[in-house]
Amino acid sequence: MYYRQYALSLLTACCSVVTLCAQTTDSLESIKLNEVSVLSSSIPKSSLAAQTSVYVSQDEIKSRSGHSFMDVLCQTEGVQAMNIGVGFSKPMIRGLGFQRVAVTENGVKQEGQQWGADHGLEIDAFHVEDVRVVKGPASVLYGSDAMGGVIEILPPAFPQKDTISGEALLSHQSVCSGLDGSVMMQIKRNRFFAKIRYTERHWADYSVPADSFTYLSMQLPIHNRRLKNTAGLERSVNGLLAYRHGNYQGRVNISDNYQKSGFFSGAHGLPNSASLEDDGNRWNVDLPYSSVNHLKITSTNIWTNSFLQTKLIVGYQLNHREEWSKFHTHNPSQTPPAVNPDKELMFHLHTGSAQLQTRLTPDTSLELYGGVSAVAQYNDIGGYGFLIPAYNRQELGAFMLANYHLSSSLLLSGSVRYDFGRIHTQAHEDNVSEVLRHFHDYSMAYGVEYEPMNHHKFNVSVGRAFRLPSANELTSNGVHHGAFRHEMGDSSLVSEQGWQVNVSYTFNRNNFEVYISPFYSYYNHFIALHPTGRWSMLPDAGQVYQFIDAPTTLAGGELHIKARIWRKLHYTLVGEYVYTYDHNSHTATPFSPPANMSNTLSWEASNWRCFAECQTVAAQNRVCHNEMKTPGYNLFHLGGSVDFLLHNHKISLSVHVRNLFDTPYLNHLNFYRRIELPEAGTDVQTKIRIYI
Repeated sequence: MYYRQYALSLLTACCSVVTLCAQTTDSLESIKLNEVSVLSSSIPKSSLAAQTSVYVSQDEIKSRSGHSFMDVLCQTEGVQAMNIGVGFSKPMIRGLGFQRVAVTENGVKQEGQQWGADHGLEIDAFHVEDVRVVKGPASVLYGSDAMGGVIEILPPAFPQKDTISGEALLSHQSVCSGLDGSVMMQIKRNRFFAKIRYTERHWADYSVPADSFTYLSMQLPIHNRRLKNTAGLERSVNGLLAYRHGNYQGRVNISDNYQKSGFFSGAHGLPNSASLEDDGNRWNVDLPYSSVNHLKITSTNIWTNSFLQTKLIVGYQLNHREEWSKFHTHNPSQTPPAVNPDKELMFHLHTGSAQLQTRLTPDTSLELYGGVSAVAQYNDIGGYGFLIPAYNRQELGAFMLANYHLSSSLLLSGSVRYDFGRIHTQAHEDNVSEVLRHFHDYSMAYGVEYEPMNHHKFNVSVGRAFRLPSANELTSNGVHHGAFRHEMGDSSLVSEQGWQVNVSYTFNRNNFEVYISPFYSYYNHFIALHPTGRWSMLPDAGQVYQFIDAPTTLAGGELHIKARIWRKLHYTLVGEYVYTYDHNSHTATPFSPPANMSNTLSWEASNWRCFAECQTVAAQNRVCHNEMKTPGYNLFHLGGSVDFLLHNHKISLSVHVRNLFDTPYLNHLNFYRRIELPEAGTDVQTKIRIYI
């Protein structure tokens, strides 16, 4: 009885006590929501018990096609990807992206240059197994950057039996002549488990269904329908060493990811016909190009007894990015550097993080969580260009969370977190002054999960979220060539703050599944990069974009229906819609995703599967001032996969055809749409996986 009274008291305290002591300006905010089992009965246990989330299994990930991790994951309802070219994309959840969505691996947030639209995730897509997508604020556990949601890459399970196994994988993509190879080996012996994977990817200039593009009202040719200098390569190494004995389990993960890719010659600087001439080599990477190396080391330690679990996670990351382009200056008095005169930009980001979490389960009806976390960052810069200054940033937070089963069908959840943050940017000669800002704020959430009868589940959650402004939002002042604009920050910005409501309903019975999840958010402070309508005075800069704080509303939802029509024939409908409204400009927020829907027919046998899909994307006519509208389009995809045995080795073979009819279309979330450059054409993706 004591524990029940304690749980109810904590649920009340999560909303009332913190509200009284909260600061409403210059703060950090986090939100926490509650879990919904979405179309799967094997979702791993989450401490965010009543949160709206989707579990994507390893088998689902392997069955999908794409050039990157986000290409695969954006086939999940509510998840979008911002693309630039082939192989690089950034996550969005319900229209929120950049530093509003956290990507975690081994319990540690991936820390790179998330603010850059042309900065992809430095994660090996072939190394990813199970994924949980948290839709809605999850800042209670993950801090400021999880205001819009979390993409949680789950660690591999510790095998129960001693074993040695592995796999070899080859894949090919016709649109860019891409060739990927990946090998993995793992071994379990007694108390130890080790796993290592090496992946290498190469791709050539990719093709588009167009003969020309438009840059600042100039129409320029695309020779042989291939985008010159969009080739690239990626190399990744991932290693795991785990140990388990008694009440202790520990893991050490080390990964290193290197990427080098060219920038399309017509999308960086001022293009001309000569720079777009075919050089006869589709595989070379010439100026301009970018290279990035991401090193990550994490250590996870878990101690467990009958009612108490303690977890300590420590991580270090080093993200080094360079952009190279033939020397060109925005300052008439600037001369080329004596060393590396073509190195335009360099970012060198160190991140150290630690989190300590305890879980108390005094009885079967109550779970209590508590924890603290800390993050320290330092980012150095270099190169002859300028976009953001060097900076250091620190965050410290603490949270409490309670899940209480009032009955077998009713779960209550409450959580609260308080964070402190500090960011210090250095002065720079390009009219950027030193900035020192301190922030603190709270996040909280209530949730209810109710199962009134078998096969039905309802989830409702309400919470408050926040996000600490980033260095680029406060102090940027330069040309971001990869995004075709001059970006300007505002050092007076306060942290983003707002309230969110999430509702979901799940029905699953007799080969018929329904999932529907509407949401509503209101942010009294929301930072967005708005086009100003005035041209930059800097050469090759295009339009000036300014970071602006304004009240904003977001609303929408997702729908997922799957039904068996006849024998092994299935029909799947997936749809999503996001509505955004800036209360100051009375327009949509920039880069709002259009509504889209996919209809899929699939034949699913025990060892093979084939499908046909029609993807419909609506026109996006609700845009911000001076932002381009995007017409709607329909795409058709085909594919299939088969598993078979060869000399006692399982082999999986899949072939997917994307954009079957080579349809020209503009992706509203792709920055190349601003030069009227269509997406890739017909792409035949072939993959063979051999299990050892």
